[in-house]
Amino acid sequence: MTTRSVRIPDDIDELLTRAAEAEHISINAAIVQAVEQWAQARDHRARVQAVVAEVMTEDANLLRRLADA
Repeated sequence: MTTRSVRIPDDIDELLTRAAEAEHISINAAIVQAVEQWAQARDHRARVQAVVAEVMTEDANLLRRLADA
């Protein structure tokens, strides 16, 4: 397991502390969950963008014909 030191602005730290308390989890657990969700969302966006680019390339002629209709 890796240990990191992170500087967090005071206002975000207050939000983080309140959220962790409300969920009955540690601040560390809240940070890990937030980073995991962010990383998964980022990865999902990248996969969706790749699929859209592939469709746009493969179906370029069809999309042009639809635009002309």
